Amino acid sequence: MKEKNMKMKNNNTWKPVGDKFAGAKISKTFRIDAEIFLWLRREAERTGIPYQTLLNAKLREAMNLPDYVKKLVDQRVEEILSKKAA
Repeated sequence: MKEKNMKMKNNNTWKPVGDKFAGAKISKTFRIDAEIFLWLRREAERTGIPYQTLLNAKLREAMNLPDYVKKLVDQRVEEILSKKAA
């Protein structure tokens, strides 16, 4: 599995790249479903946020989602346990 700050070499192995791209914008072509793109454009128009900026924000939210969900679950479990102890 790829680790953070790793880059694939020609022989399909990963090598560290440090913070070479930290804060950089990378131009890359990729394909997304038309429905998603149309939603993104509508949201960009509705909010006044450029669609590429909005896409970055949504992807960043998705990156942090597992940590956020874990935090919510941990809080809920703690609430339940404290009610049982009382």
